[in-house]
Amino acid sequence: MPALRYQRVRASPGELLALRDELAGWGRCAGLGSDAAQALALACYEAMANVVEHAYAHSGEMDVEAVHFAAERRVQVTVTDRGSWVPLGLGADVEGGRGLPLIRRLADEAVITPSDIGSVVTMSWSTAGESS
Repeated sequence: MPALRYQRVRASPGELLALRDELAGWGRCAGLGSDAAQALALACYEAMANVVEHAYAHSGEMDVEAVHFAAERRVQVTVTDRGSWVPLGLGADVEGGRGLPLIRRLADEAVITPSDIGSVVTMSWSTAGESS
């Protein structure tokens, strides 16, 4: 199963739906069942939406990579930006949204790594026990 790699994708709302749908189809081809593929699609959409809403003051780019680790029977999707946290408005709570908790609930494992040079969201799902 080949990896999907999108580098320097424009972080804009118009890009997200097509990427979400392609990731869902890729997940099904990698061995995820329908429910898990939908969870992957929604979690990835949330991670990408966070880039659009919070990583850049005006515009920026993101990388999206989906990899199937057949021997480990899991898939992993990573969303990376090169921005810094930009709250939506005055008084916005840095932790206040629902996106990161949703990502953590939808993925078997989710690791969010913020830094001064961007953020990385790594999500994985098991393909063990899924019907191909």
